[in-house]
Amino acid sequence: MNTTKKTTTKKSAPVVKTVTSAMTAKLVSPLIGKDVIVRANVAGVHFGTVVAIDPGTSTIVLKDAYRLWRVCTRDSTGSISDIAANGLKEPLSQHSIGALLDEVAIVNPPGLEIAVCAACVRPSLAAAAPKA
Repeated sequence: MNTTKKTTTKKSAPVVKTVTSAMTAKLVSPLIGKDVIVRANVAGVHFGTVVAIDPGTSTIVLKDAYRLWRVCTRDSTGSISDIAANGLKEPLSQHSIGALLDEVAIVNPPGLEIAVCAACVRPSLAAAAPKA
């Protein structure tokens, strides 16, 4: 019995060797002014409005920001994507949200996860945050 092994090759995506400032501007500028949730492995999870981003140093500056200490999602994933899409799960008393900060800079050299939020998220977080 003669068996022949069939070999296939996959086409790989083009590799970008140099990131230009124009490419960075295209990636970053749409996020300025948007409400986002940011996950940083060193700084934790934050919610706020994007003021500035520097992809070169993995730094993001948020205004009107909250730290999300402990949150529950509507589904079982525990994902910040679920919170970004749907807001916090009821009852709001089960969440632990930090005080409102005028501004916070998050520097995370290994990289950041940034999820743009739906309009329902800010009111949801503000309602769960401690009152001054």
